[in-house]
Amino acid sequence: MKIRIEDITEEGLTLDVVEEGAALTAVAGSLDFTIPGQVKARLEITKTGADVFVRGSLDAALGFVCGRCLKAFEQKSGGAFNLFFTREAEKAREKELHAGDMDVNLLEGAEFDTSEMLLAQLSLDAPMKPLCNADCKGLCPKCGEELNAGPCKCPQASTPDKRFAKLKDFKVR
Repeated sequence: MKIRIEDITEEGLTLDVVEEGAALTAVAGSLDFTIPGQVKARLEITKTGADVFVRGSLDAALGFVCGRCLKAFEQKSGGAFNLFFTREAEKAREKELHAGDMDVNLLEGAEFDTSEMLLAQLSLDAPMKPLCNADCKGLCPKCGEELNAGPCKCPQASTPDKRFAKLKDFKVR
């Protein structure tokens, strides 16, 4: 949903946004997760001069593939967020940034897109290495069988590798 900045009144604007996951995925292109259902968000938008402040919360389910066992799973995502948008951009090509500058988004044009805002928040909430559960055992590196279901049928090495025999006598002083 696109919001024209001039439509935001002095009292602000409160929106309940419901976006289909497929529509958001089409906007984003390639993502490391899927959005199987709807993304629900509540946005409170206020404007001060050329600056726009967005306080929001979102709720969605994201689909991932486990980084260890390769099973598909869903995880709830969401929470509160605050975003600050400004039109003031300095013309300088190089500028030293301060910690507070990292929280500022640049407004370009007369409107901004809530879809991009929601996608950014979902991407920030997504884990770097998704796991179906914290103690997932993954797959056997030899046969590829899932170790969460039980031990694999690979023969266990009963004798140690002869290349490491010298290390058996190694002692740290």
